[in-house]
Amino acid sequence: MGTEKVKPVKLIMRRWGLFALLCLALCVAVPVLSQTDADPYANIPQSDDLEGFPQIGFPSALINVIIYAAFDDLGSAVFWQESYTPLVPRIQAGEILVSFVPLFGRGDLEGGRGAARAALCAGDQAQFWAYQDRLFSAVLAQGSSALAGDSLLTIGQALGLDMGQWTNCVTSDAPDGILTEAERAVTMEQFFTRTPFVKVGDAPSLTDIESLNFTIDQQLGVANDELAQDFITPTPDPEATPEAEVIELDALTGDSIAPPLTITLPDGWQMGSDILVLQDVDAIRNVPFTVYTGPVTGGTGTIVLLWGIPNLVIASARDALSGQPVQPDLYTDGTRLLRLAIVEEGCNVGTDLRQTYNVGGLSAVGTQFAAVDCPELPDTRGWFAGVRQFDLNFIFYVYSDPIEAVDSARPELETILESIRFVLPATATPAP
Repeated sequence: MGTEKVKPVKLIMRRWGLFALLCLALCVAVPVLSQTDADPYANIPQSDDLEGFPQIGFPSALINVIIYAAFDDLGSAVFWQESYTPLVPRIQAGEILVSFVPLFGRGDLEGGRGAARAALCAGDQAQFWAYQDRLFSAVLAQGSSALAGDSLLTIGQALGLDMGQWTNCVTSDAPDGILTEAERAVTMEQFFTRTPFVKVGDAPSLTDIESLNFTIDQQLGVANDELAQDFITPTPDPEATPEAEVIELDALTGDSIAPPLTITLPDGWQMGSDILVLQDVDAIRNVPFTVYTGPVTGGTGTIVLLWGIPNLVIASARDALSGQPVQPDLYTDGTRLLRLAIVEEGCNVGTDLRQTYNVGGLSAVGTQFAAVDCPELPDTRGWFAGVRQFDLNFIFYVYSDPIEAVDSARPELETILESIRFVLPATATPAP
């Protein structure tokens, strides 16, 4: 295993701003990935909100959507089919966090209370949202018969629930407290008239999909503008000019700082470390990085490690907006640094859904990425995985050249990541 330095990294400076271009021996560029997961709720966090109502979405989402609906109401079933289902991609994308307030006795069908209890008990096994999908579909097709006990049992069996656990819940008083809280919550809503009733943020919204998307887009725009003020410097550059002047700068400090970890590399692999001077969204930072590269089946594999990176300042702003503590989101940080430090500016970059990976036996968060149509670099694809150890952030970007090699080489690259062992650093992290 050699320790040769990788090719220099360059920053491209324009008079109206700074953009990072990390051209390590292999640069990144990759095709947009399709989403073919049959389960629309796979890899999306499911929990309960403070009132105990079912909730789905990533805690980092800026917009909260609250749905008041009843299983005995045909209007709620139509809303679910025509308006809620088209919103699921926005949940998957991390844009919205959705809560469901379960009501009953709001429609013309019988059996609403039992259906609500059955769905809430499915939520004990992280299946509330899949259960309600099937239940509302059955209501549209069968009417009141869909809310009968045997139909509710059949849905649970089809989802593979632990039916013993589900039955114990349904026959207990556990769901009643949530239903009571739901009735209390709806009496507090000044503008509530009937189900379905939807709030986007703190404001009621019309329930058709066009109105919902418009309201969500509007609130996202406001939220993003507010967050942007946290890290946009108000003082203009006195030399600012719309004319592009390209100046190449040496973006490496020449300081080789090895990351606090051990890694097992295959024969023929090399590594190199340095510090990248990176224009982040809120400041210019010195980011330690290490590149591992070598032969894999079908081509050359590369792993780029960025470490010691602070979390995006948006995380603290989100805390202020939601009023709830939010853990640092390495998925968001990894996506931002993918575009800032890994792929060439001008690439068409696509990412898949949030996924979990194995780094040194630890659970790491990340996703697949791809970039194509780059100005100078070939198409490529791979994935990134972020993990936090010793109060330090580590994000690994994995890809190959040529682009097709990542499929055949994936087991080899995963084995390298699994071999990593983090070691408590003897000195403090380089200050950002």
